[in-house]
This record gives sequence, C-alpha cells and structure tokens, in this order.
Amino acid sequence: MSQPYLALEAELHDAFWEAEDDGSEVRLMAAFLRKFPGPALEMGAGSGRLLLPLLQLGFAVEGLELSQDMLALGSIRARRLGISPTMHEGDMAGWTGGRKFSALLAPAFTLQLAADPAAVLRHWHGLLENGGGLYLTVFIPYAELLGDLPENAWYEDHRVTLADGRIGLLETRHRLDRARRVLEREHCYSLSGDPPVTHRSRQTLCWFEHEEVVALLNACGFRVDRFFVDFAPEPTVDIPDDSDSDGILTYHATRMA
Repeated sequence: MSQPYLALEAELHDAFWEAEDDGSEVRLMAAFLRKFPGPALEMGAGSGRLLLPLLQLGFAVEGLELSQDMLALGSIRARRLGISPTMHEGDMAGWTGGRKFSALLAPAFTLQLAADPAAVLRHWHGLLENGGGLYLTVFIPYAELLGDLPENAWYEDHRVTLADGRIGLLETRHRLDRARRVLEREHCYSLSGDPPVTHRSRQTLCWFEHEEVVALLNACGFRVDRFFVDFAPEPTVDIPDDSDSDGILTYHATRMA
C-alpha cells in the first residue's frame, strides 16, 4: 500500500507547499493537459492543491487519494470555492474506476512513495487510453546525498505562518540506504496554539537517476517525449547536472500499445 498523509501532516502539507511555490506546477500541468484533451486523473490528489485550480481552468480532471484526512480537507476547500470535484478514495497501486483516461498526472514525488514503482507504472498503463499521456515528477535527494542536510539528526525542514497567526513547523530526521536507493524520513509536525498540537510520522521514498527513470518508463510501456529540470521547461538539457539543480525532474510520456 502507498503511504497516506494523516492528521496534522495532512493539515500542514499544502501550507508548506504553497509557501514555497507560486503555482508553477499547475501551469505546467495545464500545458500538458492541452496536449492530451479528455478526462484526466491526478494520482495522490490530496486536498486538491493542484486539482482544484485545474478545474477552475476548465480541465476535466478527477482525483485519486488514499488519505481520508486529505479527502476531508479537500471537500472543505472545494465547498469554499464552489467546486464539486470528482474524488476517488483508493490506492494508486491498484485502484480501477472502470474507464480509461486521456491523461494521468503524478506530480510532486507521488510515485516515489510506492512500494513497487514498476508495478504501479504498469497499473497506470492500464488506466490510460492508447496514446494517452503521463505527467510524472520525481526528485533526486541531492541535499541528503551530498551531505547538505545532516543524516540521523533532526533539522528544521519547513516553517509557515498560517492565516490565523499560528506557526506550523516540520522537523525531519533522515537515513539513506544508498545501495537500495531508499530515503527513510522521520517527521515531527507541530502547530502552535493553546494547546499546541504535534504529530509524528515516517516516510520511505525511493529515488532514481534520470537514465533509470527513462528505462523504467520504457519497460512499463511508455515512451518518454521530453523531460525538464526544476519546473523550468526551457532551456532543455540532455542530462541533469547535480551541480546546478534542485533535483526535480518532470517527464512527459505517452502510453504505447
């Protein structure tokens, strides 16, 4: 099973993302969907951080989410916006909805939370129409790999001030298994207030080099059409360079028969 975001982890997830991102991935996903018109499905749609803006732009996007806490938060957000999204509760590794989609969206590092990424990609292949598109974003944990973040020690990962003045904080401790290409994280979420709230969780992510992502997609029935680095479609590059990259890789791929 994939790893759901629960409790305070779900509540603060979008706030941390929105504090650091100006909607760049929404714009990139919208451009992708224009190339693959028709019904689309976002994997790990969470509380609708990306999906709801896409609906406001007129795209026919449904969401798939494992966490009931995320779905509840998304329902509240959608009501405030006057939107009625189609959200499915289920695991991206096995959910089937009885239909095919023109496009699948897997933003952030959704695929990397899977216990068996290859099996998940093969399953996604079956959800797509032949010739349908896959939008996939992954990241290489350069900060951890290069020692910029201390291993086995707690550090402040994210901090945000909410609209009501409360402070949300994420502290993280990680361990690398370089042989297996696995990053294990312990998270401590806290929210100031009277009383303050805390929540602890664990997360296991795999990572891939660029060549491995391309080979994995090809092996699972996809043709990679293009990729770009750090949410910047231009200029194009042949191979990512860890010296001037945050390690965020986005792929556009097409389902082959």
